[in-house]
Amino acid sequence: MNYLKPRLADDAHKNSAIIQELVARPDSVTLLGVKAKIKETMGSAGLFDEYTVKLRGVKQPEELALLSKSVQLSSIAHAEVMRAVKPNMSERELEGILMYVHKKYGAEGEGYPPIVGVGANACILHYEENNETVLNNQLVLLDVGSEYHGYSADVTRTVPPTGKFTEEQKAIYQIVYEAQEEVFKLCKAGVPYASLEAKTGEVLAAGLIKLGIIKEAKELRTYYPHGVSHHMGLDVHDKGSYQGNLEENMVITVEPGIYIPAGSKCDKKWWNIGVRIEDDIVIGKDKGTNLSIDAPRKWQDVEKMAAEKSIFDGAKFPPLK
Repeated sequence: MNYLKPRLADDAHKNSAIIQELVARPDSVTLLGVKAKIKETMGSAGLFDEYTVKLRGVKQPEELALLSKSVQLSSIAHAEVMRAVKPNMSERELEGILMYVHKKYGAEGEGYPPIVGVGANACILHYEENNETVLNNQLVLLDVGSEYHGYSADVTRTVPPTGKFTEEQKAIYQIVYEAQEEVFKLCKAGVPYASLEAKTGEVLAAGLIKLGIIKEAKELRTYYPHGVSHHMGLDVHDKGSYQGNLEENMVITVEPGIYIPAGSKCDKKWWNIGVRIEDDIVIGKDKGTNLSIDAPRKWQDVEKMAAEKSIFDGAKFPPLK
């Protein structure tokens, strides 16, 4: 706030503006409507987010408590999917399980459109149709997080419907897991944010070169076309600076991934394997705290949980006439 007071006063004097960052909700208030009302009462008005970037990037204790609950209940939902998933299930069934658990814990809903993609669909970054009717033995990527008291979780797990990874699936999964582990080590105050992406690229490229999927590190973006981290909070992609160093009580995602669609320039045995592992981390002074530990990450632990009984096992419904 020491930073904000003189800046707000100075800008308000110069511009006669109320400086505010607003999230528009179509069912309640529109951004243009609010802007018009401000202009009507206060004169010229502008929307400026320089200040909210700084304020929302570092979370307060009350925010951390809500985020922790949102992420925990999302992680519990992912763990239940690991127990419940079967080859004859559909993407929508898995989405429904996740949503049911969210509601059971009091979440308002999901923080963003759920992504539940099997096989080729797992290789589509923002796949939202969730309409594949049979999973078979292909990996299922589930990127689903709850919204709890306004705060959004963002958790991704990749699971085998059969309960066991194939050797090819396991090889890709392990590379992604190792990249995430290395980035976790950097999740502490004072570390340049940019170093997280650099470390991710280093580990993923080395792994794919070792498997013969790529020959040079510069080919990595073919199979890893996104960033490894973003801020989270009131929005799943929350305000926060990506310049400079990480600060205590920032909350960020760590989400490396590899996606190999059919037709890729590699051995066909790798085609239609899409893997992402995403966890939500509170930046600490000496190390980060993983909020999503209730959902297993190691492939061995995923298989172990898949062998456990689900509360949804044996659920039967009458056939439609």
